[in-house]
Amino acid sequence: MTKFFNYETGSDGVAILLFDRPDRDMNILSEEVLRELNERLDQFTADVQAKGLVISSAKEGQFIVGADITEIQKLKTEAEAANGAAMLQALFSKIASLKKPVVAAINGTCLGGGLEMSLACAWRVVNANPKTKMGLPEIQLGLLPGAGGTQRLPRLVGIQAGLDMILTGKRVDGTRALKMGLVDACVPDKMLLEVARQFALKGKRPARFRASPLPFPQRITALALESNPIGRRFMAKKAREMLMKQTKGFYPATFKALEAVMDGFDKPLSKGLDLEAKLFGSLVPTRESKSLIHLFHATTAIKRHAYKDAGKERFSGNEIKSLGIVGAGFMGAGIASVCADQGIRVLLSDPSQESLGKALAHAAGYFGKKLKRRRIKKFEMDQRLAHISPALSPIGFNRCDVVIEAVFEDVNLKRKILAQLESQNVHDDWVFATNTSALPIHEIAANSKRPERVVGMHFFSPVEKMPLLEIVTTDKTAPWAIARAYELGAAMNKQTIIVKDGPGFYTTRALAFFLAEASHILTEGAKIEAIDSALTGFGFPVGPITLIDEVGIDVGTHVLETMDKAFPDRMKAPPGLDIVKSSGRLGRKNGKGFYLYVNGEKGLPDPEIYKFLEPKAAASANASADEIAMRCVMVFINESARCLEEGILPSAYEGDVGAVFGLGFPPFLGGPFRYIDHVGVGVMVARLRELEARHGSRFKPAKILVQYADEKKLFFPDEA
Repeated sequence: MTKFFNYETGSDGVAILLFDRPDRDMNILSEEVLRELNERLDQFTADVQAKGLVISSAKEGQFIVGADITEIQKLKTEAEAANGAAMLQALFSKIASLKKPVVAAINGTCLGGGLEMSLACAWRVVNANPKTKMGLPEIQLGLLPGAGGTQRLPRLVGIQAGLDMILTGKRVDGTRALKMGLVDACVPDKMLLEVARQFALKGKRPARFRASPLPFPQRITALALESNPIGRRFMAKKAREMLMKQTKGFYPATFKALEAVMDGFDKPLSKGLDLEAKLFGSLVPTRESKSLIHLFHATTAIKRHAYKDAGKERFSGNEIKSLGIVGAGFMGAGIASVCADQGIRVLLSDPSQESLGKALAHAAGYFGKKLKRRRIKKFEMDQRLAHISPALSPIGFNRCDVVIEAVFEDVNLKRKILAQLESQNVHDDWVFATNTSALPIHEIAANSKRPERVVGMHFFSPVEKMPLLEIVTTDKTAPWAIARAYELGAAMNKQTIIVKDGPGFYTTRALAFFLAEASHILTEGAKIEAIDSALTGFGFPVGPITLIDEVGIDVGTHVLETMDKAFPDRMKAPPGLDIVKSSGRLGRKNGKGFYLYVNGEKGLPDPEIYKFLEPKAAASANASADEIAMRCVMVFINESARCLEEGILPSAYEGDVGAVFGLGFPPFLGGPFRYIDHVGVGVMVARLRELEARHGSRFKPAKILVQYADEKKLFFPDEA
């Protein structure tokens, strides 16, 4: 019975096999799908009228987006996982070994197992739509391509180009795929099947045939490095060094993938596939893979937020087309640049002509980098810059879909701007968003005529690079307004979490306790570099003292003081930071902080800092890296749990996404709540009680942790 594939042979002798999963929005490979694919291949083999086969998709804009991750999660042992990979390899090898040619007609997104299947085909044709992307993203799940990708891709495009895709998860469009020899033709959508038919009638690919010959410099490099064992050993050595520098050894999949490519390249394909399956199997049960797969599920789960229906009902698919931004500082300029990049018209207001000029220069620099890297063309850069319209006052902002206020952290100023905009006879779907990292949204909206339209949008700096957006709602914010803000975040390609209003919301609150603990350890006698290295050794991208310098000592001190007032029972701003700030040290922004800065580059810790601090306990001077990391991480996790307990976080998914994408919590640990499940909530509670006895009430276990420990519950039981 045909469920997923439609098979039909044309009068020219070319059979067309169209893949379409009626039960899913996306074409995903599952065990059931693969069984039917095997049957259709047998049907093609037995079809005496068929001279060749074209495999394509009936879904517009996508070919095959990969394998079903939930089925991978069901593989509990290395042996099970290796066997699963071997079975998929065997099916794709069956495609490669057919006597009649098979052509992949790639009409959209082609990822993971979808690309691996196409690599087994005799020919590959892709449409020229810039939205079509081809890639092997398994490394982002803590895995390696296990269906032939590490073996067939390097043999097709060369080791360097293959490693670049496999080790990074990089995606390429059709034009790039043709240049690198990944596909045989890149054609307009309407010509795709016709050109694929022509390739099917060519017969099998000639031996050593390459679609696009390498340019001369690349041929010389390939000859020197890839074509001899000594060169390949040199490449492998350099690649391992680069991976260690980039990953610090926290991501085993990158090293296993490198091993699969380099060791498999010297073997016959069948032996290389055996190695790939074995290495794939060794990665599936690891904590790193489970954590990264969890993050994939978490980012999917937060898209199913509670306000989607309200947004659909109100806007019926009408996209955000115009945005007003009040404040052309660093944050306003960043928001404007990212939105203009997505085709949204931006009205940018600031009373300072100088600030507006800097904001436009910022946008020009942002698009200029894309132009230099050949991601956009010159006319596209000019087009996107033209989407930003500067003005000295917010005239016409009442007609914008959303207005974002991005001025400095002052409640009265933000209230004044809101009142000014509301007086302009705004339209019925108008939404006001305030960008703040800590100020309570309900206080900003206190005098609003339309508090149901006021929402917080906490962007992270720099906006162009930081992937998280934290939407903050009050009890009065309308569901449709929340949905509209979320829609804007999605248009900006942000990982967007929705949280309730409260002191510091979620991210600033958890981060404040984290930074405060590091500051306490510093004032107790530990060295700056010891604290930072302890946390980078745990997996954070930067240490907490470096982070205070980055955000600004003045800003950090203000946030800690705010949290101190909000949670006086357990948050105590560490002594000494005020004196450091008073000495004129603001961090990187003025070249004077906990570290020395030379020409804007961070150097060694400033020994003068210790003169401002009076160590109150010599015990921490010799604290181990594990002890330092445990104190900072445990207070972070405990406060995250309190946010869930109090309803600031709607679920643990938002907690993990916010911590990883906004605060630098190690992705290979999955976020604070996934980490609790890894370690065991009972173990976490015991550690917190031990720390509470030594350091005070800030370590008192959150009630929800004690409850989960007593009931032996998990935050993510489906992933156990």
